[in-house]
Amino acid sequence: MDENEKEQLPASAAESDDLTLTGEWARALVDQTLAGIYVIQDGYFRYVNQEFANIFGYASPAELIDTIKIADLIAPEERQRVADNIRRRAEGLIPEMRYSFVGVQRNGRRVHVEVHGRAMQFKGQPAVIGVTLDITERKLAEAASNEKLSALFRHSPLGIALVDEAGRHRECNEAYQQLLGCTDEALTAVDMWSLIPEQFAGQAAEMRQALEVGGRYGAVELEYRRPDGRCVPVQTSGVRIAGSGEQHYVWSIVEDISERKRLEREMAEQLAALKKLNKQLQDTQTQLLHAEKMSAVGQLAAGVAHEINNPVGFVKSNLGTLQNYLSEFLRLVGAYETVLVDKPANDPLRRQIHDLEKAMDFAFIRDDAQTLLQESLTGIERVKRIVADLRDFSKPGDAEWQQADIHECLDSTLNIVANEIRPKAEVIRDYGTLPRIRCMPFQLNQVFMNLLLNAAQAIPEKGRIVVRSGHEDDHVWVEVEDSGTGIAPDILARVFEPFFTTKPIGKGTGLGLAVSYGIIKSHAGDISVRNKEDGGAIFRVTLPVEPQGATG
Repeated sequence: MDENEKEQLPASAAESDDLTLTGEWARALVDQTLAGIYVIQDGYFRYVNQEFANIFGYASPAELIDTIKIADLIAPEERQRVADNIRRRAEGLIPEMRYSFVGVQRNGRRVHVEVHGRAMQFKGQPAVIGVTLDITERKLAEAASNEKLSALFRHSPLGIALVDEAGRHRECNEAYQQLLGCTDEALTAVDMWSLIPEQFAGQAAEMRQALEVGGRYGAVELEYRRPDGRCVPVQTSGVRIAGSGEQHYVWSIVEDISERKRLEREMAEQLAALKKLNKQLQDTQTQLLHAEKMSAVGQLAAGVAHEINNPVGFVKSNLGTLQNYLSEFLRLVGAYETVLVDKPANDPLRRQIHDLEKAMDFAFIRDDAQTLLQESLTGIERVKRIVADLRDFSKPGDAEWQQADIHECLDSTLNIVANEIRPKAEVIRDYGTLPRIRCMPFQLNQVFMNLLLNAAQAIPEKGRIVVRSGHEDDHVWVEVEDSGTGIAPDILARVFEPFFTTKPIGKGTGLGLAVSYGIIKSHAGDISVRNKEDGGAIFRVTLPVEPQGATG
């Protein structure tokens, strides 16, 4: 641009009364711009460009300049507001202003415009110069968007409410009203914070703080108390928005999570049931493994007992026969002695036999031989009884329900574990009078063996074990008491847990009492343990005389 062109242009519209633009590029800029440019003074347009004429449906600026009043281009309901804005700018009360209004085109069609104007001097008088934009399409898009948002607000399955800073309800949708069981009008008298029960005061305080610090809170789970007193579990989130002036509001979105909570409770119950079932399966597996091991031991013991029983039988038979032979032999020797007595004292044969008897201590042999045979017979009887107890203890048929004598089970078990207990404790039997009960003797033998061995192992040196029994109503009970050190209180409740043991590694599996617990429970009985005041522990087994569902 040369110096001549610069001189042809006014410094600014505010400094010149002449709006004629002589610079070709400046005229093109004003005439071809996509924004409408205007100058208003005394209610008339003193200048408009072509785009301004186009916005309001006129063919040229000449149809508007000094002819059309500004009020003619404004919708009736907007005229006063626009006139006030123009006046305040012209008078310099507000140097510049930006706002929108509804205009009226030449053909009467309404158009949305946005104006940005400022005060100026035109021919020495106050005027307003500004820019106008046609925002009709934007307003229509906003209206469509607002309608969508309104539809979303009305039909959302989530409860939505607009509340002020104090929590007072200003507006809420139908889902929110249904959640709280009251109408929109009724909610206007209730503030949001009063809906939160006292036990959730901590969460409510955190929500308030989050609004103050970050302008939002989110995904908070608590409860809302309905006017009828029923509490509804909800998940709520909110965001603070600015209103007019310094007023702020909160959009609160609330979801009824009653169904989700119900499903969570059901899932928790099912999970607990699965855990319980899993524990039962583990316990059952433990019992099966132990039972399988005991069955194998039992079969081995039964086989050994059978194999031992045969030689024991003929040894006993031979000892009996030998005892008879010895009696006959000694009777014969007695006859010989009677004959020798009749011979003279100096008879050579009598003297020879006397010397032989003296040399071999025949009198002692004769007495001791009978004692030895009697002790051997007693010993073989004990072996036979042990074999019988071993066979009874491990009898496979005892894995079925049958009538049994608990005292016989105890006695056979005591005989089996006698060698384990004898070095540690004296066993005292304090039996009561018991009826026969329906049970599986083989399994009860396992229980009694575990209790007796544990009692012996609990005694540090020499002590005693008392086995008691009794009968109460339709139950019998057995107690095994030891004089050991007792069980530490912190582990007393765990002694029946599978694999729990206080023994050193390699000394115990922790299954004995767990299996015993399972066996007693399968008999519809109970097993418990308590410490004695003077030291030691007492295990008590209670069994029904006729358990429900037992067959055989």
